[in-house]
Amino acid sequence: MQELFGVSMNLLMVIMLAIFVVITGTVAFMAWRNRVMLKLGLRNIPRRRAQTILIVVGSMLSAVIIAAAFGTGDTISFSIRSTTIDSLGTIDEILTPTRASNQFGPVYMPRSEFDQLQAELADYDAIDGMAPYIGETVPSLNLRTSLSEGQTRIVATEPSLLQGFDEFRLVSGEPFSLTGLPEGGIVVNQKAAEELDAQVGDTIRLFLVDGTIEAQVQGVILDGGIAGIDPTVLMTLESGQAMFDKPDQINSIIVSNRGDKITGAKLSEEVATRLRVIFADPQIAEELKLLLNKPDILSLLEQRETDLSGNLQADVKVLREELQQPGVTEGLIRVLADNNVRTE
Repeated sequence: MQELFGVSMNLLMVIMLAIFVVITGTVAFMAWRNRVMLKLGLRNIPRRRAQTILIVVGSMLSAVIIAAAFGTGDTISFSIRSTTIDSLGTIDEILTPTRASNQFGPVYMPRSEFDQLQAELADYDAIDGMAPYIGETVPSLNLRTSLSEGQTRIVATEPSLLQGFDEFRLVSGEPFSLTGLPEGGIVVNQKAAEELDAQVGDTIRLFLVDGTIEAQVQGVILDGGIAGIDPTVLMTLESGQAMFDKPDQINSIIVSNRGDKITGAKLSEEVATRLRVIFADPQIAEELKLLLNKPDILSLLEQRETDLSGNLQADVKVLREELQQPGVTEGLIRVLADNNVRTE
């Protein structure tokens, strides 16, 4: 636990320790100055043993219950945090196209959009890795064992652009690169290998929307990061584009911030703001500001701000303040592009 009711646990420890020392010192001083009062206070302990034991045990039990409640909260928070970190690894942001209202499944975009973004962020030191990415979910079947998995992730990415991301490692611990995969070759993560009882040399049948395709397992890699923690099949970007008949297209861009899987997350807000500014249409942002920068709307935003809490309250406050600034600021674009703020 880092905080309790918004106050640092270290600060609370210092305050409680100071209070304890003051109380203990005061009681000790009074006992030293007035021995009669000390004896009167202590004589009830042996005279009323059952009551004394009940009070002591009750105090201990209440302390245990409170500590257990905080410990349970810490355990749940740690489990969620640990699972998220293991799942994403050094992936800090995932960029996807806006979904069309009548389209089913992932929305694709030209690979050239990744190239343009990569060139624009070439000198931006808060990002140490970017890669084009295809992610789909399909059923799969191991022809050798006849075991199937209804929700198998298909991950295809460019092996030469994975700097900044966790490297793939075989279950034996050796590093592995997708560059060496032959045509029609795939690797599976540990979870997929368990679900399908897959091993090197097995043929996996993948059921696509318009047919099936078979691929041979070339290795089993450790879970986490790009490999994920769900059953996952990995291949090169070129193979993924051919499999889904999406030449020169991708449906995601994965981004790694500077630092490791924990410290990199501290830059997410800064990086997300920069990315939203790049993708935002300045003309549309200007039109939205003209529509929203009115006294009645600003008043409504201020009222709404008092009803919210946490990050959403802070974002609405930023929106209200940025609307009153001259021009279209990066902060305004960030909150206008935030789905949570838009839905509010």
